[in-house]
Amino acid sequence: MKKHCMPAMRFVLYALIMNLLVLSPPAYSLAVPVVPASLKATAVSPVQINLEWTDASLDETGFEVERSLDGKVFVRIADLPANSKAFQNLQLIASTTYWYRVRSKNASGFSAYSNVVSAVTKPPVITIPKAPSSLAVTTVTGKEINLKWTDNATDETGFELERSLNGTAFAKIADITANATAYADTGLASTTKYWYRLLAKNTAGKSAYSNVVSATTLEVVPNAPAGLIATAVSPFQINLAWTDKAVNETGFQLERSLDGVTFTKIADIAANRIGYENRDLAPATKYYYRIRAVNLIGPSAYSAVSSATTQQIPVPDMPSNLTAVPLAPDLIQLNWSPVTGNANAIVVERSQNTDGNFREIARLPASAVQYQDKDSLAITDYYYRIKAVNAGGSSPYSLISIVRGSTIITANEPLTNQNRIYAYGRTLVIDLKPKPQYQLSIYDLNGILRNQQNVQPSSRIDLGLLHPGIYIVVVETENTRLTHKIVID
Repeated sequence: MKKHCMPAMRFVLYALIMNLLVLSPPAYSLAVPVVPASLKATAVSPVQINLEWTDASLDETGFEVERSLDGKVFVRIADLPANSKAFQNLQLIASTTYWYRVRSKNASGFSAYSNVVSAVTKPPVITIPKAPSSLAVTTVTGKEINLKWTDNATDETGFELERSLNGTAFAKIADITANATAYADTGLASTTKYWYRLLAKNTAGKSAYSNVVSATTLEVVPNAPAGLIATAVSPFQINLAWTDKAVNETGFQLERSLDGVTFTKIADIAANRIGYENRDLAPATKYYYRIRAVNLIGPSAYSAVSSATTQQIPVPDMPSNLTAVPLAPDLIQLNWSPVTGNANAIVVERSQNTDGNFREIARLPASAVQYQDKDSLAITDYYYRIKAVNAGGSSPYSLISIVRGSTIITANEPLTNQNRIYAYGRTLVIDLKPKPQYQLSIYDLNGILRNQQNVQPSSRIDLGLLHPGIYIVVVETENTRLTHKIVID
């Protein structure tokens, strides 16, 4: 029994061992791949960086490439097959820094990251920009021309605009920013033709010029004059000066005012003038002025208002050597030396008292040196003075000349055969031309009235109350005056 069992047990044991060897899997598991080594980054153009590394693993199934813009936050940009050792990163931005890292992977997972490297893409390759085209004038005014064009470049840093007054000699007038397609040329002269051309530029150089265009500015009203100054140079004249700010005026209009509000045109002045003499003015008077330029389009704005006051006329010199002499009881003659200075007239004044109550009795030409006062009818003292006058005022008065009443009554008027006045003893005899009535006045030599009464043309007057002496008899009507000296014994 035991002899037959042994072979069978051996067979079962052998079968069990073979089963285990054939059917059971290996007892070990696959590890993650080794990290890539020696990562390098090389910029080869403005848009490309090449990466290279050492594949240190034998069991990777691929690689992952990651990139960062700040060296901190990385993003996967490529999955590469196993055994890869390089990568070309394209479509980058010129002059930009990029950071990179790489790791390998297999079914068990990822390796650690490689070293981090960075590279800066090369600067862009700059070429001369394309020339702008279709330069054209859009609008024109009297002082401005507007331009537009087509920008054919994508890499210009700006434009240069040139202008010419003859279409041949051009000069740059403006640096214009990149991507602009229009420009306004301002501050131009009116009725003037201008030519324009344009180019694009960058650090590589300048493009060819655009086409040339031209336009003529319109006529406009002139610029207003500036800096108007009024200066009084005499009692009768004010000189005006201003700055001509226009190039297209046909003339100027000068206006004047006495109050600074209501102005009246006083002169049309030729173009390009910068001064004017306003004459025949009143002395010591303030005048206001303003001026504007004009042309066929119309007037400019007014200048600022300027004012000046004409000078005061110097008064004449004081008259001198005034004398007053009675020639008759109703006639006193004044004489004086010729008046010097710019007098227009001589004024004669008279007073009958010493309190200075003078009144004008005559106004004579400035050349006068004599005056006869025929209005001195009263037997009293007279005071005379004269002054010279002009538009500027009056001279000082002359010294006063006095005519005493006693000298007036001693100036006899000659009697005719028809007029007789005399004393016969103590009787006054009067025989005159027939008149309705006379007034008789008898004065002593001091000018004191001693007797006054109405008398007939033929009268006899008793003088018995008068003391012996010399008396003056005045017989007068409205239009006649007779004076005679009598002696009473």
